[in-house]
Amino acid sequence: MKKFNRLALSAALLAATSTSVMAGPYGYDLHNVLAPVSASMAGTSIAKPLDNVSAVFGNPAGLSEFRGTEFTFGATWYKPSAVLEHDGSVTGAAFKQSNRNEGYLVPQIAVTQDLRGLGIPGTLGAGVTATNGIGVEYRKDPRSLGASAELIVLGANFGLSWDLTENLTVGAATTMTYSMLDLGLTSIAAQTHDIAFKGSLGATYKLPHATQIGIFYHSELRQDFDDIIQLSPSGAGKDGVMSNLVIEQPRTLGVGISNEMYMDGNLYLAADVMYKNWANADFWQDIYVDQWVFSMGAQLTQGPWEFRAGYGYADDPTRENHDGISQIPFACAGLPNACAAIPANAASGGIAVAEYLQAAQTQVIYRHRVSAGVGYKGFLAPFLDLDMHAAYQLEEDRDYGTRSGVIDHTNSEVSSWHAGFALTWHFE
Repeated sequence: MKKFNRLALSAALLAATSTSVMAGPYGYDLHNVLAPVSASMAGTSIAKPLDNVSAVFGNPAGLSEFRGTEFTFGATWYKPSAVLEHDGSVTGAAFKQSNRNEGYLVPQIAVTQDLRGLGIPGTLGAGVTATNGIGVEYRKDPRSLGASAELIVLGANFGLSWDLTENLTVGAATTMTYSMLDLGLTSIAAQTHDIAFKGSLGATYKLPHATQIGIFYHSELRQDFDDIIQLSPSGAGKDGVMSNLVIEQPRTLGVGISNEMYMDGNLYLAADVMYKNWANADFWQDIYVDQWVFSMGAQLTQGPWEFRAGYGYADDPTRENHDGISQIPFACAGLPNACAAIPANAASGGIAVAEYLQAAQTQVIYRHRVSAGVGYKGFLAPFLDLDMHAAYQLEEDRDYGTRSGVIDHTNSEVSSWHAGFALTWHFE
């Protein structure tokens, strides 16, 4: 039985095609929570983005807020914290281990070009950042059997906004991503790369009393990682063949509102609501349910200074009544030419493995985020702005195990923080 349990954990590690320790509260999606100004306001940016990175990667209609030419260069340091405690019923040995991932440096780069000087009522935008990111490392404790995995998605966005009327603006953008997925088990898994595309549509509308509303839609992003994991044991008809794995970033719909009527226009208030359709995203539909995300932010301008704060809340998307990983009915544990089939879903008797995977690798159970930041216009030169931010995702913990009949075999405790800066150059 202990041998089976250890093999079951191997299956869980193999099935850990992605992990969510790096990510923000939106599964493994980031959605402007690390952007130069929006990060200070818990990612709030749909109705009227205050930095061009948020417009390029959020609501593309917001590009029209930026006139002349603007170039932003920044970076955000993201540090996750996680503690995994397991009673040994799945792994064969009880252990408690902290995630030893050192953190991530996420670039925030964008440029916008106003086209009104050419008689075109719109703005072009382009940028580069990490649109998604995950990583976990529990290798120090041998009872974890070397658990580690990492998925990083770098996105290049190109967008255009168009003023249909004085009040109504529409926008569209396309994202090209380069993804790197490493399962951390070289004998039965490999590092694989994938290039994928998605599209974004958005609109903003100016209302009376300095109020603006915005809406956007992001399509799914389908990533097909070729020949990444061995599923078949000897005698199963494939004998060592490496299989593909499909992972989709979910469709997302967002709505936001902003207002600047108070304190002579020096107080900016905004709120966003987003809906993430995890239940129809390949791979993630086995792990997560659909998720609602809420955020609000404020900015007070005092001369060249801008003081910001924000709060965000997100549902815990963990799926409780699931049947394991549909793309991985079995995983192959052991040497490639002499491996054993380990079940990784309910149909093959491996629901406990899937529950352990949820606890160890996809514990995006953050709910509360608080953030703050400051900006200074005219830093070093009249055409240069400096923005800085810091944020903390409050600690949460969750028990896993009820679905398999083994009550609460694993506990996961997570929190994270991030801090960053950006410089923005303005040219007429």
